[in-house]
Amino acid sequence: MRSVNSLRLKDLGEREIIRKLLELIPEPKLTRSNRIDDAVLLKDFDLVVSCDAVCDITDKLPGMKWADLGWKLGVMCVSDVASKGACPLGTLISLNAPSELEMEVVEEFYEGLVEASREYGFEIWGGDLGEAPRFLASLFMLGKVKRRFISRRGAREGDLVLVTGKFGLTGAAYHLLLRGGQAPSEHVRNTIVQAAYRPRARLREGVILSEIDGVSSSIDSSDGLAESLYQLCDVNQIGIVLERVPIAQEAIEYAEYNGIEPLELALYGGEEYEIVFTVRRSSLDEVLDRLLSIGCRAEVIGTVIKERGLFLKVEDQVQPIERRGWEHYSRSRNRNKYLGANLCTW
Repeated sequence: MRSVNSLRLKDLGEREIIRKLLELIPEPKLTRSNRIDDAVLLKDFDLVVSCDAVCDITDKLPGMKWADLGWKLGVMCVSDVASKGACPLGTLISLNAPSELEMEVVEEFYEGLVEASREYGFEIWGGDLGEAPRFLASLFMLGKVKRRFISRRGAREGDLVLVTGKFGLTGAAYHLLLRGGQAPSEHVRNTIVQAAYRPRARLREGVILSEIDGVSSSIDSSDGLAESLYQLCDVNQIGIVLERVPIAQEAIEYAEYNGIEPLELALYGGEEYEIVFTVRRSSLDEVLDRLLSIGCRAEVIGTVIKERGLFLKVEDQVQPIERRGWEHYSRSRNRNKYLGANLCTW
């Protein structure tokens, strides 16, 4: 019988909920990877599995089309698979929706998912349909490791920390769409909104990274750059000192126009599907050259250190970076102080 003083999910937060559930679940025998990784590697098959979900009330931004939401769900899973050095093969989808929802909405959502499947080369194998009070779609994805699986675990002191792109666009879009911010130009508005509505996964980049032995760990940045770096610190029991944070020019222009610190948007915006990874110093040139060959200008942003924590070097001072980012069931659902909760209706 449950106690009247039983903790609610909102009292715990996502990370603590996961920790408690893992204590209940027997250690799997068919997997070779960390159970809190982006995707799980199945022994002897070189297959990875991942899953993710979207709900209209938390994921459908104002002005966002249902096709955009379907596209985004596909990208979310592809990004997890790609950050492990794998290519997506196919998916199963579980869709739950109210009986009063128009069929056109469901069709449009599937059209977006099909677009993503064509873009990233995965099949849609089937799934399940059920009735629920809100629109909720969950995607299970199976992928194939191209050369080797890149775990979150593997970084060590002295490794370099790199990212596949710049940050801040989605954070700016959330501020614009949810907090009534103003864009300084039509170009800036279109760029940041497109980044939120139609994010891109770094699939080709992930495959290349899997081919380079000096890449020691990897994670995607969907929970926010700061939170993703903290997760690498946790699993590897290391620290990271950032020397720079690459911020998209449009995010800088938007932040300055609205009196926002650009670094806040870059560190805590989230929903940006770049790959954050660590590299042995001896492999840096190979990594940069290989990624540049497909048009990706990866950037070194910091160094792995022995002392636990995440820090930012500003001139000669090293300052701790606060741990904030997206966490389901958190008491404060804000990614940063400039962004509100995403509560959208049909």
